[in-house]
Amino acid sequence: MIFDRPRRTGQRLIGRAAAAITRSFVVPCFAILGWAGSHATAQDSAPLPATAEVTYDQVLAEPDNLELGYLYALSQIRRDDLLGASATLDRLILLAPGEPNIRALRAIVLYRLDNLREAAQEFAELLALDLDPTLRANIERYAAELDRRNQQTRLSLLTSFGYQYDTNRAGAPDSGRLRTFLGTFDVATDGRKQDDHSLTGLARFNLEHDLATQGRHTLFGSISLYGAEQFKLDDYDTQDIGAQIGGRFEFGEIFLTPTLAYDHVILGGESYIDYYAASFRADYRLNDPVNLWARGDLGYVDYRNTEAYPAGELQSGADLGITLGSDFYLGSSHRLTVSASYSSYNSDQDWESYEGPGLALNHTWLLGEGAFLMTDLMGEYQDYRMADPFTGATERHDWTYRARATLGVPVQTLFMAETWPDYLAGLTMSVYGEYYRADSNITNYDYDNVRAGATLSKRWEF
Repeated sequence: MIFDRPRRTGQRLIGRAAAAITRSFVVPCFAILGWAGSHATAQDSAPLPATAEVTYDQVLAEPDNLELGYLYALSQIRRDDLLGASATLDRLILLAPGEPNIRALRAIVLYRLDNLREAAQEFAELLALDLDPTLRANIERYAAELDRRNQQTRLSLLTSFGYQYDTNRAGAPDSGRLRTFLGTFDVATDGRKQDDHSLTGLARFNLEHDLATQGRHTLFGSISLYGAEQFKLDDYDTQDIGAQIGGRFEFGEIFLTPTLAYDHVILGGESYIDYYAASFRADYRLNDPVNLWARGDLGYVDYRNTEAYPAGELQSGADLGITLGSDFYLGSSHRLTVSASYSSYNSDQDWESYEGPGLALNHTWLLGEGAFLMTDLMGEYQDYRMADPFTGATERHDWTYRARATLGVPVQTLFMAETWPDYLAGLTMSVYGEYYRADSNITNYDYDNVRAGATLSKRWEF
């Protein structure tokens, strides 16, 4: 049914977005949390006490004042001067080698500097002492995390449950008008903008294995299940079954990451998409705050005919892309990523094929006490190869924009609880909002959508 194409084609982006959920949103989110753990665990797990800033001149005036030196080390940590803090604490330990608080802070600084061997030795020696129960609990937490990082094989399970609201779930045109080769008509009632609510759920099992080599080479894999149950628009109930395998290989300052992925998307209770993808990313750590990277992506999107979209197979095709980017680490609390891409979708039908450039800006801010804020901005241009025979002789050109913000806070922090059950450790509440806009010269594809939601997630590590 060729007359079903406008609505069906309007869903192509939605279908492909559903196929990429676990890679384009969920995976980056928790990948960033992994970065947070390796760069700011000390700050997040054991928040620094509120104290006045201490200057170097004050320390020079009283070089043997242990309390003043300790507060100066805390001031250096707040300024992200970890090397300076390490030197300050080394000097204090010479003055008071048996002071556990100074040794504990030094061990945490070593941990954050990725000096894991010396940090592990310090933690082990501290745990052999008679310590204050609160200090011992903090040290045990760091020691356990350090033991996990030293494991050759690491397993984890991420679970998430949430709620989402969309102002235009079906991606209906803003104008309420439908263009065809016969003319322009009003969209039928069931094809107009409709808001909807949904419940979402995610379960993702991850495995990492360090190879027995002198280099730091790691293999990884994951299996994920995602579901979104709509309140009203049952045709858009979505399930995604995904799998991913790959490796991360380190050669000095160069990191190579090949990945293979597969997703199976079920839309409205029917198999809709099989997505096969391969990517290769190369990173070069230019210096401590700057990381340069390039990524190539090759995928094939295999659409199925369904009752709602009986001509879905016409959209199948190869998805190609190359992206160049740079990460800027601004201290231990901020990461800014700037990237430019060029993508090409090569469908079996030329009127479904397009190419064009894109730009993206991503910022991650570790707010302390485990909280984080992620902000993403994206823009892309899509130039279609030929006019769609259904809409007429005019070739299609689209501009798409997306702005998104996600705030995550540990539930323990929300309740300001000093003690917390172990089985609830790491439970995190996230709220997010997103604005998506597609500007097209064909009214059928000119639409926007505002999305907002909240999730409750927890990660178990084995």
